[in-house]
Amino acid sequence: MILKKEHVQALLRVKEEEQAGRACYIKLHSETEPFLELEIQNLLEQRNPLEFVLTYWGNRIINLYQDMVDSEILSPVSEWKDGFRWIGSEVISMIDSSIRNGEIPGKYIEEELIKRGFAHSVKEEKKGNVVKINEYAKEIYSIYEYSRPKLTISKELADYILLVPPGPADTGSLPEHGRFPIVLEAMRLISFSVPNSDVFTLSGLGQAVQEALRYMTPSFETVLNEDYMFSLVKFLDSGISSLSTSEIEVLEGLSIIDDKGNLLKAGEKLLDVYRLWREKEYKQVKTFNLESIEEEVLKEIERLWEKNKENPEIKPDIDEIVHFMLEKPLKEYKHLLSFYGRQINQALGYQKKEELKKKFHEFHTVEDMFKHFYEKGGNWYKKLYDTVEESLLTLESFDLIESFEENGKRIYRLTDYGRKVLKEDLEIHGIRDIHAPAVKAVNITKTEFGAPNYEWYEEAKRINLVGGGFPTKTGKLYSELAYKIRRKPHLTRFELQILHKVPERGFLVNDVYSQFDETLKEEVEFGLNKLEARGFLDILPNNAVVLTEAGKLIKKATSGVPEGIGNPVNPLIVRILEALSKVGNLYVKESRVRILPKNWEEAIRISGLDKETFEKEIEVARMANFIGKSSINEAGLMILKAYELINQ
Repeated sequence: MILKKEHVQALLRVKEEEQAGRACYIKLHSETEPFLELEIQNLLEQRNPLEFVLTYWGNRIINLYQDMVDSEILSPVSEWKDGFRWIGSEVISMIDSSIRNGEIPGKYIEEELIKRGFAHSVKEEKKGNVVKINEYAKEIYSIYEYSRPKLTISKELADYILLVPPGPADTGSLPEHGRFPIVLEAMRLISFSVPNSDVFTLSGLGQAVQEALRYMTPSFETVLNEDYMFSLVKFLDSGISSLSTSEIEVLEGLSIIDDKGNLLKAGEKLLDVYRLWREKEYKQVKTFNLESIEEEVLKEIERLWEKNKENPEIKPDIDEIVHFMLEKPLKEYKHLLSFYGRQINQALGYQKKEELKKKFHEFHTVEDMFKHFYEKGGNWYKKLYDTVEESLLTLESFDLIESFEENGKRIYRLTDYGRKVLKEDLEIHGIRDIHAPAVKAVNITKTEFGAPNYEWYEEAKRINLVGGGFPTKTGKLYSELAYKIRRKPHLTRFELQILHKVPERGFLVNDVYSQFDETLKEEVEFGLNKLEARGFLDILPNNAVVLTEAGKLIKKATSGVPEGIGNPVNPLIVRILEALSKVGNLYVKESRVRILPKNWEEAIRISGLDKETFEKEIEVARMANFIGKSSINEAGLMILKAYELINQ
């Protein structure tokens, strides 16, 4: 949806003519563009050539505008600057983010909404003055949701669409061609970033249209429209005999079907367009996250399997991995400085982190570094061991590795996804953090009006996930992983602290930072990255932090977990809960699964864990109150439900 100054003036002109009892006739052809763009948006209807009347939706919008002007929260259109975007895809995104965040837009976007008349300051008990969106914003959002724009692509517009990169990209890189970008936004085929339209993407619908046009033969002046889609659906529902001669001629001419009545590739792609246009079947935004230490562990697992070919006794269990990491010269680990800094900062405080930066050049091995900070009572070795173990749990939670029991040891190997990360990214681009916002910058383009905010886009460019207006090969890799992997719930001790401080809505990223000492900002940022990639929260384009349904369940399930537990929710516990649920009996009224003593051995077998690991994790699960003496408690069932939700 796009309403600039000229569009509102056109609506007012039609309204004035209607109030005088006549339709609005446009005499000069050069003046028709705004009217035709409003017609595309289903806000005006053309009764006769160049004769326009308001539709139901157009009437609602112009009445809303007049009410806002009368209420003095919006200046009259005559006072607007030329080109002012009163409503655009970025404004719809801002309103959507605010609604999802309990009507609070936040500092990042509130000024833009206020100047458009869609937000105002209200006084709330305990909070003082808070900026919230108003009823006008909700009304605009309702009109957007329920009105349906027309979809008509001419040959010339089709050629332009094929030139437009899918994004994300800087708005200045859009191909120039008169008013075509406005037409695309009117049809909801292009989206712009909040708050200032710095970045554009083809929307999910726009990308589907572009893909369909690649396969269609432009045999007619109109290459794609609603009638063609309805004919295609009729063909699929009732066969070619249900089509008229002219309909068959059009579908064959556009290469949607062949002369034998078979559906061609263009037809498959056009059906995708129809689903998005008609049913709005958009993907939810998922993302992915990987830190440098986890990438090192991934590489080490594969290296140890290579050594296994020479010496079958060498296999990647945790002791072998830690042993290798101790022997590695520290100069090869300089890219891990920030990671170890965060670990030490969480454990010992900001001063130690600063000390690490100053003393880094004095150390020769990872062992030296850990001994310096954790030498008392041999705690340094346990800390490194715990660090590697946490990385292994994260890799397993993101489906990059799998573990199995062999001779009483837990052995690790890469999954197909793990091998893809290793071969298609790490061996080419090296070790660096893959941040959740960067991957989200690619995946948000698959939504109805989503475009990444500028910070996400810049991060995606920095780590080579986007470039030249397209997702790179690496960007496509992590984009696909975000949707294809089967996540297992995992929470570190620090992530649990963050999750417990985030309410369901009404919170912004800066509000989360304020809950911790300011020296922990970097640690909190990385924790939010992980929580979003795990599917427990969403960070919206306005920097609002909103818990997902899975996140709400996990937060409730872990409300009684003692703070000292390192990884209170992890893939091993999830495997145990799954196994117990299969051998136990559900008691719905008690929200509990009871397990008979004779079935515990079967649960161990189903879990795939060795008995020692099984019993160790059972104790952790009991401390966390997920499991009782012989049952899965309500909290454990919540974790299983969250597991189901994050993989829908």
